[in-house]
Amino acid sequence: MQANIKGLVDRLELSQSKAMMPLYEAISNAVDAIEEHQDGFSNHLIRIRLVASTDLAHQAGDETLVVDGFDVIDDGVGFNEKNLASFQEAHTLSKVKVGGRGVGRFTFLKVFSSVHIRSVFKRDGKALLREFDFSIQDELKGADTTSEVKEACGTHTSMRGMDDKFRAGWPTQPETIAERIIAHFLIRFAARSCPPIALESPGHAPIDLHALFQSTVLAHIQEQFFEVSGHTFALQAYRHRDGRSRHELNLCANGREVTTSKLRDLLPELPERLIDGDQESYTLIVLVTGEYLDDHANQERTRIAFQSDEEPELEQSLVSRRALNQGIAGALRPLLSGDLKSTNEEKRAQIEKFVEQAPEYRALTHPRYKEVIEQKIQPGLSEDKLDEALLHVKRTIEDDIRKEAKHVAALFETETFEQYQEKFKEIAEKANEIGKAQLAAYIAHRRTILDLVNNSLKKKRTDDKYPLERVLHKMIFPMGTTSKDIFFEQQNLWVIDERLCYHTLLTSDKKLKSVAGLDDTSGREPDIFAFFYDTPIGVAEADSLPGGGVVIIEFKRPGRDNYDKDPADQIIQRFREISEGGVTDVDGRQINPASLRYTGYLIADLMPSLHRQVFGRYHRTADNEGYFSPLATGNGYIEILSYDKLIKDAERRNRILFDKLGLHKH
Repeated sequence: MQANIKGLVDRLELSQSKAMMPLYEAISNAVDAIEEHQDGFSNHLIRIRLVASTDLAHQAGDETLVVDGFDVIDDGVGFNEKNLASFQEAHTLSKVKVGGRGVGRFTFLKVFSSVHIRSVFKRDGKALLREFDFSIQDELKGADTTSEVKEACGTHTSMRGMDDKFRAGWPTQPETIAERIIAHFLIRFAARSCPPIALESPGHAPIDLHALFQSTVLAHIQEQFFEVSGHTFALQAYRHRDGRSRHELNLCANGREVTTSKLRDLLPELPERLIDGDQESYTLIVLVTGEYLDDHANQERTRIAFQSDEEPELEQSLVSRRALNQGIAGALRPLLSGDLKSTNEEKRAQIEKFVEQAPEYRALTHPRYKEVIEQKIQPGLSEDKLDEALLHVKRTIEDDIRKEAKHVAALFETETFEQYQEKFKEIAEKANEIGKAQLAAYIAHRRTILDLVNNSLKKKRTDDKYPLERVLHKMIFPMGTTSKDIFFEQQNLWVIDERLCYHTLLTSDKKLKSVAGLDDTSGREPDIFAFFYDTPIGVAEADSLPGGGVVIIEFKRPGRDNYDKDPADQIIQRFREISEGGVTDVDGRQINPASLRYTGYLIADLMPSLHRQVFGRYHRTADNEGYFSPLATGNGYIEILSYDKLIKDAERRNRILFDKLGLHKH
């Protein structure tokens, strides 16, 4: 052989997933040999015999088919002088017209340790036998020797001793192997340019591949053409009725499949299986062909060269795989609209129902987003997966709106006011829809928080080591944090008072002296401590209280009834420490404590012992669900709220929002 076989075999690119390539190559050679008869395919036959491994598992009675090799037997013209010469040439050009690269036979040696060829051909009217081993060590030793026989023309190619690293690439079911052969030669099967093929395996009935093709694969979309980067491509689609199949996209070169991928990665709107008018399920097999694919397949026909996404400018002659995928999707979607009609209707109904509990996605049900929802959301998703998919779509739309808004703003200098106004109106409408969805999500979040707090109050606690007030505390503001540690949405101070959301600095279960500006105070930890620099709490004019406000919130365990003193005293003590300490603002400037206003909230159940401790010292609220009292210093007040009042008041304040969103519970 006119090359270093070992070097050629070592350099071959062949992954485990391509382990069946030697079988495909042997079948391809058999088809070509039969085609040379030029008398059609119907009078010929290719037999494939699988050979099982005789490993220890097989010897112990395991009937699972573990393929160790195979025989491909054809009645083609055989290894005549011309065919032998092309086989002996490392990179033969004899099959260039049919897409051959001249290296397929080297995959035999990549996967198998033994390759034996027995072939009968005719020369000068005589039938001659040529029999030899094809190996790395001896190449084609004995191939030049022939002997006269009385047999019909044909070739018997045998391969044995599969390399262990390729075993996982071979299915253990003969039917699956047959389906893969059909998929690889689908163009030939569909074009009826393939002789009858029978697959035989030990312990199984023979499989007629043409019959299997006819029963499982039906033409669905006739050849359609589309262009990408100046190159013309064609696609065809077939229905596959085998229940184990998935939707597949096959890029083909020179009449053979080169790469296979999941079609749902390209068209996520596809359900796992489609249903026809007879209520029978099927999957799609899509074939894409074109001169570009023919010209850019590698020599092993396992990969096609595409433009790199990293450095496209260096490979301008190549087509981008992303662009090709977009072209395929663009050509396929209109053709599959009928197949996807019922699927899309079911998907929209599922999303509309899901939006009832996730109103932040309500804007996506607008007709303008119908196409993107149909294309980007897979059908039949679980609620968690649907939430994740809708969030991704929503963020993509928001990004597009922001980009479009910048573009529209730039048009102000170049277009007429009327043109600008029209485009601005369109983008403002889209932005308004998304804004409404975000507001709806926040309102739904408030409904959830109130439900959680309410349910926690109803739940009976049995673990005295984990007081319930800490659970409630966490719902309103995370413990052991400050407002610099969390996002705005993570705190729910609105449950107590809407104004508390707009603080300058807030700490939760932090020592007072750890707060910047309160270094000289004690190590006591209020449940929640908030500074409202330059933002007085109350009805006073801002100018009259330049120092701002201080708020301290304390939670008491629901159901507690062992108070032996006024529980609000600890809040007053914190106020005193702040008024006596050297208080500075966030910029380090000294604050006059006399100008501060103090507000304290004590959240507790109004039990008998609490009533006794505050009797005569506090005023009852109008609804009889709490107490309030001004500080003797005249610069603030303390409010005692029952948990029931806390929830009721928060629900009253938010009722109009819940009503508009359909979240109010009567």
